[in-house]
Amino acid sequence: MQKLHLGVANSISANFEYDPLDTAHFAKQEGFKSIQIYLRENWLEDHALLDKIKKIEPDFEFVLYHAEGFLNIDFPATGYFNQLYLLLNSISQKNYLIHFDENIEIDKLLLLVEKLKFNSIKIFVETYFNNTGKDEAEKNIKKYMALFTLTKTQEKNLLPALDIPRFFHKKLGFSVDEALGWCYQLFNFFGNKDIPILLHLIDSHDSSQKRATYCPIGEGYIPYQELFDFISKTNTPVSDIILEFEDKINPLKSRKYMEKFFKFD
Repeated sequence: MQKLHLGVANSISANFEYDPLDTAHFAKQEGFKSIQIYLRENWLEDHALLDKIKKIEPDFEFVLYHAEGFLNIDFPATGYFNQLYLLLNSISQKNYLIHFDENIEIDKLLLLVEKLKFNSIKIFVETYFNNTGKDEAEKNIKKYMALFTLTKTQEKNLLPALDIPRFFHKKLGFSVDEALGWCYQLFNFFGNKDIPILLHLIDSHDSSQKRATYCPIGEGYIPYQELFDFISKTNTPVSDIILEFEDKINPLKSRKYMEKFFKFD
């Protein structure tokens, strides 16, 4: 049984305007060891709030800052990027996550990655699908894997974040078995490279994945038992799991189910 960290995103504080301090209080109180904070642009200009966020870092084993935007050639030229890096260079947990841009050419993406100033900063690239349909989704996934195949100099600082529910969303057009197959392929791909994976999870009663249909992990239509069994049998390296619900009940119920498959710190 794998030992890893389980955490929550500040989406669980949707009823409190996604207040990261509310999320941190809940996470600490309930024993979650990781936290993800989506950084709005105006928050990066709120120094009083940033000081409070910095103070919660010691309460968690892993803190991940979710950036706005996409990993493309425009991102480093934004004021947001500069503010983000000012924050990261002032804290100990220098981790941020950004959405994969399926529309950027792979050679430009590789050039961008090589030029980014990593230092001790870790960038988690999250699977993300803007386009619709199977063909576009398959191109997206193959380009995503190509990024990690062709990147050479930043292997330890560029890491995958797999948003599992997105593979099962109706906009992609995959059957459940097809979506499972792509998840298995990605698990094997990163497992063979011994690259640890961050997982984003929610569950839903149907493939629209509307907020009203959210439910605890294991109670919806996404085949988590098969996914978790595969991870266990193949010893797929998973570093952290972040639950991205928009309430505080589903994460607690989800943890109980997931403890059958994982040992959480």
